[in-house]
Amino acid sequence: MQLFTEWSERQSQITRWILVLGWLLLIVSLLFGLDPYPFDVNRCAGSSECHAHEGNQIFWGMVVPAGLFTLVVLSHEVWRRICPLAFVSQLFRALGWQRTVVGKGGRREVAKVEAGSWLGRHHVQLQWTLLIAGLCLRLLVVNSSTLGLGLLLLATLLAALVVGWAYGGKAWCHYICPMAPVQTVVTGPRSLFGSPAHVETSSKVTQSMCRSIGEKGRIQSACVACQAPCLDIDSERAYWQTLSGKRGLNEAWWSYPGLVIAFFLLIKDESRGSLDYLRSGMWAYDKECIHYIMEPLGDGWWTFGLPRLVSIPALLTLSAWISIWFFSWWKRVQEKMLTPELGARADDTAMNRTRLLATFVAVNSFFWFADPSIGLFGPAGGQGIRSLVLIVSGMWFQRGWHRDKGTYTRESTSASLRKQLEKLGHDLSPYLAGRSLKELSHNEIFTLAKALPVQVMETRRSIYKEVMFDLFRTGRLDRAAALIQLEELRESLQLEAEDHYAAIRELGVQDPRILQLDALQQERRNLRQEAAAEAITELLRVTRKVDLNALLVDPQDVDRLEKIRVDFGLDRAGWDELLSEFGPSSDYARERLSGELEVLRWQLASRRALELAAERESLLRPLLLVMDRRITSVLVTIGPALRAFPGGDPLWGELATLRVHVPVSLRSEVRRQDLEGGVSLIQQKQISLEPLPDPADVIDQLWRDPDPDTALWALWVQMKRSPERGEVLRRQPRIGLTGSPSIERLLCGEAIEGADLMERLLTVPLVAGLSPAALFNVVRFSKPLRLEPGEPLFQFGDQPGVVAILLEGSCDVVRPGGHGLAAISMARISAGEPIGEVTFFTEHVCRVDVIAGEKPVEALIFSRSRFEQLLQQSSEFSRSLLRQMAWRIEALYARDGSDVEAA
Repeated sequence: MQLFTEWSERQSQITRWILVLGWLLLIVSLLFGLDPYPFDVNRCAGSSECHAHEGNQIFWGMVVPAGLFTLVVLSHEVWRRICPLAFVSQLFRALGWQRTVVGKGGRREVAKVEAGSWLGRHHVQLQWTLLIAGLCLRLLVVNSSTLGLGLLLLATLLAALVVGWAYGGKAWCHYICPMAPVQTVVTGPRSLFGSPAHVETSSKVTQSMCRSIGEKGRIQSACVACQAPCLDIDSERAYWQTLSGKRGLNEAWWSYPGLVIAFFLLIKDESRGSLDYLRSGMWAYDKECIHYIMEPLGDGWWTFGLPRLVSIPALLTLSAWISIWFFSWWKRVQEKMLTPELGARADDTAMNRTRLLATFVAVNSFFWFADPSIGLFGPAGGQGIRSLVLIVSGMWFQRGWHRDKGTYTRESTSASLRKQLEKLGHDLSPYLAGRSLKELSHNEIFTLAKALPVQVMETRRSIYKEVMFDLFRTGRLDRAAALIQLEELRESLQLEAEDHYAAIRELGVQDPRILQLDALQQERRNLRQEAAAEAITELLRVTRKVDLNALLVDPQDVDRLEKIRVDFGLDRAGWDELLSEFGPSSDYARERLSGELEVLRWQLASRRALELAAERESLLRPLLLVMDRRITSVLVTIGPALRAFPGGDPLWGELATLRVHVPVSLRSEVRRQDLEGGVSLIQQKQISLEPLPDPADVIDQLWRDPDPDTALWALWVQMKRSPERGEVLRRQPRIGLTGSPSIERLLCGEAIEGADLMERLLTVPLVAGLSPAALFNVVRFSKPLRLEPGEPLFQFGDQPGVVAILLEGSCDVVRPGGHGLAAISMARISAGEPIGEVTFFTEHVCRVDVIAGEKPVEALIFSRSRFEQLLQQSSEFSRSLLRQMAWRIEALYARDGSDVEAA
């Protein structure tokens, strides 16, 4: 069940903020004596020693039991993702202000708790000591003081914040938090509804693994391998790997039932109340107990007259040791019973079953005394919660009783084997009765490997090596135990021990660090590299770079890469190894380049579809320039990246054949040397763009274009072509993209400004080839002008203050006669040509008259400032204007008999 793993990270962030604010509100209510929620205080039945305080009741009677209830009934994946203390401990990481130290390579990196340090070796004892100290503090002091509880919660919050600054990752959760071992005990191998992280999953981000949201909303790993094995990544793997050898964990596990029972018995004795009194939550605040801290716990001889300050810690410690003695005795009994049947595996099986029993007893003992609803739903509500916990924990207990480390290893190995079988590319459906590899059970995967046809079995050694490499790389396999643990896989693939050693030697050549690092070191290295790889991938995706070389030329991107290295704590060797996976000729670069070629193919097909439709619909022509820009962007990206591959590489052939479909005006974007290796392949195959997409689908895609003017034009055109489809498009929001007032007006049903004029502009040669953004600029910066026949636009000697574009009619250019001479007609300006652009650039006075012809003239006029603004904001218009002026010069040379080509 991956329901909790795949829970939206944004929603979990909101939940964490709500819980943190609730925590702070609770602290404020305790420090200032406020009552955050009105409970019925009369349930104390008049006892003078019981005085309800809502803050105490909420925390001890509701928050703590509810958190444990979540761990038991749902999964540790839920609580570990929303815990407010864990969230607070990550604030300095989010701000980039964590403590750094000098690493092995001389470069600074975020400080981490080293596995061999005192804290790394003794953190379980430290956490369990803090837990017992907290229980004693509560029994002796905190239950009598709202101020004391408020200060305790505030101190815990500050401690989490400081630890998050001092050490990277979830150092607070793994090494300091007193509740972390409790979560480990309650979770066991895996919660009943927890996801199996060791089998095939849809994402590398598993269970409650640290994650972040990329710049484009993509979830990615943020793991820095602060602890390995990690409960947040694969709880069952952490369980089996710490079944023995984890300092203090078994003692903490076995002592937990005794601590739970002793704590509630001491509370019950202190309050002199009944079981219902405990379940009501009223025991959470007793203002009198602090006054008896130096008095004996009772009148019996067993107290030896010791004050409670001594007897309560002593009794809690004694109950813990009694519990440890009982479960260690039970473990020996189980081992003795299982040895004849299981042999060497009896010790691990007995340890597993003893842990399961300890957890089952502790959890059900806790909820026997405590009610997370603090009696709000009456006796029936509390009994319902206890029954639910009993059923869920019973199902969890039964599932784990017959499970062992070998089963986990088999499932984990089968997941890697499944991936290798999928890579073969053979059609295995005849052997699977219509099922896919993903539908096969773990046992069936091993059976399939044994029954594969001979031609597939030729690759069995390669399969074995790749499975072993995957297990080594992720730390799921230790070199010393590999021969034994993979025995079943070798039998399935019909391999011998010598094949195993040969595969290890090959892996040692392929990656020497496999033979240098143990399983835990491999796991830490792999986790950090995978998380850093996701961050680099996201950086490449955001910057639209194909490979690492494209990033290294930009100082800003180099700084981003260094931040990734520091954040994930990779040493120089691990970092260089990771960077090699993103090099110019790497598999990643090939995959990205292939993806870019697919994008190019789609862009070319889309442009061709629009081009054919634009022959009948002029409104589609401006969108061709948008498609040209997209195609240019892909070509510029592909060109430099492709040079890293040899000339005969198939990627060259794909680009060469696609280039045939690139518009002639854009082919210069791919430099000639970029195609030299693939020119010979042009004749071998031609990649067809058929079938072309529907132009309406292309227009729909352009509604999501980052340029708001392009989006506006696409929506306007779609609404004119098909009102029904336009209405559907209007209801698709442009989330995360820039909007504009014009888009908002069109979405509200208002007409687009200057719509009729823009349709007319598409018939004007000077502006007919402009993009939507350029056309909108022409309309925004201009004003319409109408001249009657013979009416002057410019006159000789004027200093023109405007530039005009003729839309309809014509104007005569006349040089005035002097001294009684007749005026000389020099030229006629037709519709679509500019007027006054020369005087705009030269700033000379007008040397001719420009007069409307025989018919009325309609034109667009631009003030000098507006025309300057248009030239600056629209390079397309500037190029079109220069082209028009060049044609005039050519025509002038031709009329004068000059050699235009020579000119």
